[in-house]
Amino acid sequence: MALFDSHRPGFNLLLVLVVISIALMSLDRIGTRWVSQLDQGLGGATDGIVKAIHQPVVMARSVGQWFVERRVLQADVERLREENILLRGQMQQFVALQREVDELRAMLDGKASAIPSVLLARRVGHPPSLQGNLFTIDRGHGDDVRPGDPVIDAHGVVGQILRSTRSGATVIQLTSRDHILSIVLGDTGRTALLRGTGNRQLIAERVPERTAIKPGDLLTTSGIDTAFPRGYPVARVIAIEMDEAQGFIRLIAEPVADLERLDHVLVITEAPDAPAADTDAASDETLERPIITPPTDGNTVDESAVPDATGATDDD
Repeated sequence: MALFDSHRPGFNLLLVLVVISIALMSLDRIGTRWVSQLDQGLGGATDGIVKAIHQPVVMARSVGQWFVERRVLQADVERLREENILLRGQMQQFVALQREVDELRAMLDGKASAIPSVLLARRVGHPPSLQGNLFTIDRGHGDDVRPGDPVIDAHGVVGQILRSTRSGATVIQLTSRDHILSIVLGDTGRTALLRGTGNRQLIAERVPERTAIKPGDLLTTSGIDTAFPRGYPVARVIAIEMDEAQGFIRLIAEPVADLERLDHVLVITEAPDAPAADTDAASDETLERPIITPPTDGNTVDESAVPDATGATDDD
């Protein structure tokens, strides 16, 4: 019996689709420009579908807000006004302190720290995924949102931009199995790699047994991976598992960000005084997905093994 008999159209169509899929995956692996543009175009279409699916939820929330008492709204407005005044006053002190720190670093021939800018974005939907650790926002590379940009909320780190289109972007949460970042272990100064598990918990493995860490300690970004600025809250330790045979401990933590109720997030973009990047290079970067590498063995973070702002390592 011939392979391409006319009475087997379903099999023939399946074979053609498999060949086309393999060809497209190969071209995407190579990283050709037109495949990246095709991926951007399809991403824009899927973002529109996700927004349309999520629109009934947005409408339901809007209708529910009409029934909120006016007194409650006035109280919220007054509270937010007071918080805004307080934060503005604290920000003035922060700017002065930042200037003093930069002057001291200049005396020591150090590099002045750049203040990153943040962009407010609204969550508009959830693209289909096995783990449910992805969501979309209404800001894209038209707003200078690029793959690899950190995403935070009012409490701490939420994740990173995975893919950016002209009108929106997809965020991968730090709880995803495919996400990893470099952290500082409490006040010890030691660094480790924190990876997601697909659920609420985060894990840092192969931490030296003598590390002075305990449940409740805060884990913050180290800045070594250049993806996240240093000092942002990430998670709190909830449990410590001992491995006396190997001389290491295993930290189990939970994110400090409120991942269950995310309506708005902040995208950390380049610092306002950062040097302008090359136009062609920046254009290519907005079309690529960050590659999140798996954790490496060892208790310290090797800069060559940690993904940079776009997830690529020096070995690549």
